[in-house]
Order: sequence, then C-alpha cells, then structure tokens
Amino acid sequence: MKKILVVLLIGLMVFSVGCTNSAPEEVAEQEADTAVFPENDLKIIVPFDPGGGVDVTCRIIASLAPDALDDKSIIVENVPGGGGVIGQTAGAQADPDGYTVLAYTSSVISNPMTKETVYTHESFAPVAMYCFDPDVLIVPADSPFNTVQELIDYAKENEVTLTTPGNASAHHIAGMILEDKTGVKFSYIHNDGAAMQIAQIMGGHVDCGLMTLGEAVSQIQEGSLKSLGIMSDERAADLPDLQTFQEQGLDIMYGAWRGLAVPVDTPDDRVEALGEIFEKIIDNDQFKTKMAEAGIPMIYRGPEEFKAYVDQQAENLKIILPKITANQ
Repeated sequence: MKKILVVLLIGLMVFSVGCTNSAPEEVAEQEADTAVFPENDLKIIVPFDPGGGVDVTCRIIASLAPDALDDKSIIVENVPGGGGVIGQTAGAQADPDGYTVLAYTSSVISNPMTKETVYTHESFAPVAMYCFDPDVLIVPADSPFNTVQELIDYAKENEVTLTTPGNASAHHIAGMILEDKTGVKFSYIHNDGAAMQIAQIMGGHVDCGLMTLGEAVSQIQEGSLKSLGIMSDERAADLPDLQTFQEQGLDIMYGAWRGLAVPVDTPDDRVEALGEIFEKIIDNDQFKTKMAEAGIPMIYRGPEEFKAYVDQQAENLKIILPKITANQ
C-alpha cells in the first residue's frame, strides 16, 4: 500500500512539474495568437522626392493614421532615385510583416520591364488603390503656346524638350502616346520627381512637361504655370476652363494611379488587416476633403480588385513595351 502511495505521489509531482514548465509557452502562444495587428507604427516608403503627388497623398494618409490605428502613427520615408527603383527595391526587400508599406504606382510595373531590377510587380501584394489622377500638359507661364495643337505644330518642325519624372514612368508613357497620336518626336528630360519638373518648367529650362493634375493644379491656378490640356474624359472641377485633349481633337485619356502594397510574402491576414485600415482612412471625410483641397481625384479599390487592376495594367503595358525600350 505504501509503495502504491509513493508511486502516485511521484506521478502527481511529475505531472505538476510538466504543467508548470509548459504553461508559460502555451500562454505565450495564446498571447501571440490574440495580439492585435499592428502593435507598432507603420511606415510608407515613397520612392520619389518630397513634394510630388505620391508624397503629398501619402502624407495625407499619414495625417489621419491615429484615428484608424488607435493613436499609432504612419511614418512617411522618401527613398528617391532611379525613377523609383531604389525605393521600390527597399519596399520589395522589406520584412514581410505588414509594417513596411510601399507607395505603389505604375512605375512598379514599368521599371522591371525597362531596367535591371530585383523585383517585378508580382513581388508585391496590393493593399489599396486610392487615386487616379489624369495627366496635364504643362508649359511655362510665358509660353507662346496656348493649345495642344499649337505645341504639336511647332514640334513638327522644331525640337521640343519634355520633362518627365523618370524613364518609363506613367508620364513618359503619356508622352509616347501623344507622339503616336500626332507623329511628333519629343526630346525627353527625365528626373526623379514632380518638384524638379515644376522647377525646370518655371525656369524655362524645358519647353513642356507631363504630370498629374494634382501635382500642378496650385501653380496653374496661381498663374505660375500654364496647362494646355488634360487627358481625361471631362474637364476638371478645379480648372473648368482647361479643355480636355478630346475637345482638342486628340482621343487621349491617361493618368497616374496610386496605391499601397506590401511584399508578396506578407501573411494574408495582415494584408487583409491593412486593407481594412487603409479603407477606413480613405473613407474618412477628412481624407476626401484634403484630397479635394489638393486637387487630387480619388478612387478606392481593395486588395483583390486592386490586384486585378494592376495585372491588367501590366498586360496593357507589354503591348507598348517595344516603343518604351526603343526610347531608352
């Protein structure tokens, strides 16, 4: 009987020790499973210089982060260079934990098709699209040109320099579309952002430039820049006197889309969580007001719809890829 009691006591002690040793691990696992993402601040990498449309819109998003993130912040980090390649590389190589987000634009599609990169658009999981911004053709305020056709007529007999934010950028592609429609040939001046484009045009260092409406609307309204036309199907509410290209006899509708994405290996639940966070910010009345004040048109697409849109844009770009590479 005593032997039986001793065995039972030893068994209870072993069981008790085992429970004590395993409990902290089990608790830690349970706590990890129930941790709410995000626990820390998020970061958006903007692969362009400060002051452009991508930078401005990301800072609008960041300004509204505390309400959507329980007082946590979104930090905007500019990583310009290579027409977006340097920052996009940083975004692709970031830890796939959902805490580093890339400002995702059409150049993520075009750069890998025209340059040496370690990523493609498929290296990212799209999270949210928040903007489609039509291109406008800009000239210095004292330019003799007042219509698109006047500029085109001049370009048929003379060299015309056109500034873009980078080779194979959406605005470079818009220029090549304009070439196809009119038979002219531009001399492209590529740089790393809209701020430099504006400085080049205002300083009279180039004849014209293509950028989005949101990037140039303030300068157009105040008269320091002149726009000859907008590549949309209707006039902009902020510039009701600015004719569309269609009104001027050119069937061109083109612009830049902007969104957010994370590395493709980011867990699905975190992509979904980020989608909900950014949808909440984009649906905020303050966001809509600030975007309207900046003259930047907005649109919303969630992760799945945004991915389908990006994939279709990639297929469309492949069609004109030979012309892009020929212009390098």
